[in-house]
Amino acid sequence: MGQRIVVTGGSGLAGSAVVRELVAHRYDVLSVDRVAPSQPLCAYKLADLTDLGQCYEVLTGAQAIVHLAAIPRPIYDTPEQVFRVNVMAAFNVFEAAVTLGINRVVYASSVSVLGFPFYSAPLAPKYVPIDEAHPRLPQDAYGLSKYFGEEIAAATVRRTNGKMTVVSLRFPWIHTPESFKAQIVPFWDKPEDGASNLWSYVDTRDAARACRLALDAAGTTLHGHEAFFISAANSCMKTDSAALVHTNFPDTEIRDSLKGDRSLLDTHKAARVLGFTPAYNWQSYFAETI
Repeated sequence: MGQRIVVTGGSGLAGSAVVRELVAHRYDVLSVDRVAPSQPLCAYKLADLTDLGQCYEVLTGAQAIVHLAAIPRPIYDTPEQVFRVNVMAAFNVFEAAVTLGINRVVYASSVSVLGFPFYSAPLAPKYVPIDEAHPRLPQDAYGLSKYFGEEIAAATVRRTNGKMTVVSLRFPWIHTPESFKAQIVPFWDKPEDGASNLWSYVDTRDAARACRLALDAAGTTLHGHEAFFISAANSCMKTDSAALVHTNFPDTEIRDSLKGDRSLLDTHKAARVLGFTPAYNWQSYFAETI
């Protein structure tokens, strides 16, 4: 078996895909969540990561961490709960990692650090495609929690004098073929309904592979804290991407690199540094047997 990896949030949509990916590549995986996995693929423990003592318990012996555990959207929980749980879990994971000498962490961030899709006041991208230099402008509790998660990661790297390497992966809406058909296909008749999500998405399998590549790269080609957008190569729509932006975000700068149905999220940095290129798109879903 390979090195011991703790995957927090391992019972969730993305977490279960990450566990599956790492197990398939012969990592020694411990899945940690507040609920048991529906189909256990590896050892697992139940823990509340807002409790620092439980964090120490489940992270002891790990060589690296993939931290996915979080309340995934500010819809069903109060804003205070979303912010408290997500920020405290991130703080505790990084605090325990420092004390335990774990020097590689992959942190599941989100495009929500940009302010999408849960904004209240009007918001539009400054430019598209959006790269890592774009301003982070969150308004809501979830976006703020991911913003501060990245700041905690950066502060932890400074605290360890660069010994720790942290990769923050900014995911858009994560989908399976089934969920895409149920939740996004209806947008095809009303593209304006997908604007708040920037018509962006990523397949669970690509999200999982990005986490594995980030683990493999951390501490070798990477140093310190780095953030990356991870996305499908195209938008979730059948419409030309520049036309979507022009209609829904008329003041946004459209750069020449936005061609055809290309995603509004620029993943060139992830390709260059992590070796990540998406393998799945919505067109492939209709060729798959669901």
